[in-house]
Amino acid sequence: MSKKKYKDPERLARRAALWILYAADTTGRQPRDLIDDARYSILELEQALVGQWSAVEERVHGVNDRFDLLNEQIQEVSPRWKLERMALIDRNILRLGAWELFEGKSSALIVINACIELAKEYGEKGTPAFVNGLLDQLCKNHKIAIA
Repeated sequence: MSKKKYKDPERLARRAALWILYAADTTGRQPRDLIDDARYSILELEQALVGQWSAVEERVHGVNDRFDLLNEQIQEVSPRWKLERMALIDRNILRLGAWELFEGKSSALIVINACIELAKEYGEKGTPAFVNGLLDQLCKNHKIAIA
């Protein structure tokens, strides 16, 4: 993967939001509580996010605010895999992707591709296909155009 990919503020914001959501899922703490704790560490690692932190917060708060709805929608498109049985990283990529799809600020194609890239970076071998399939089905169920 090229370094240029990681300089894009939107990609960096997704990645940082995923780190916080994953930490919340792992520790049982509320994502809102982790934002301030994580801010300085993440900004030290990803200096390109300085001035873009609001994009990270928007994603974390957005997922947190619609947590139950997102889980319900993900579960609906994944009848064979209960959310609790999914790998932590998989379900948090899916939550983040679902939130972004429902928000509609970026095209569905951009969101799905970004989530696939996160899945390639952090998930297991089958995670990218799993994420792609579920987010694609979510788009179909909600008549979200993938273009």
